[in-house]
Amino acid sequence: MTEEENHDQKQKLLVDLLNEISQKYQTISLADLAQRYGYTSPYLSSLIKELTGKNFVKVCTQKRLEQAKYLLSSSDYPITKICELVGIHNLNSFYAKFQQQYHVMPNAYRKNINLLDHLN
Repeated sequence: MTEEENHDQKQKLLVDLLNEISQKYQTISLADLAQRYGYTSPYLSSLIKELTGKNFVKVCTQKRLEQAKYLLSSSDYPITKICELVGIHNLNSFYAKFQQQYHVMPNAYRKNINLLDHLN
């Protein structure tokens, strides 16, 4: 296999992995992916890091936060319920990660979105 074919194969595997993470972000684990795709967890971990620049946990957390952001803007669920729905089980951790990712606390984000909706 040429280097280009190897890179293409890795890219295809990454797309499959990211699709799987997008569909099962609430509960997915690296061990689940390794078993499903027939690779070791360390191999998949290094592949994800190599091709995305982020480790597996960061990729999953980013997906969970994106979904939480969507739910904050499109639902009236309490933040504790949103955490549960997206697979984040520690409320303090959720607040810290949301603040780090979006530079605003979840309550403030929701309030600002609601204000913008009322202005339009």
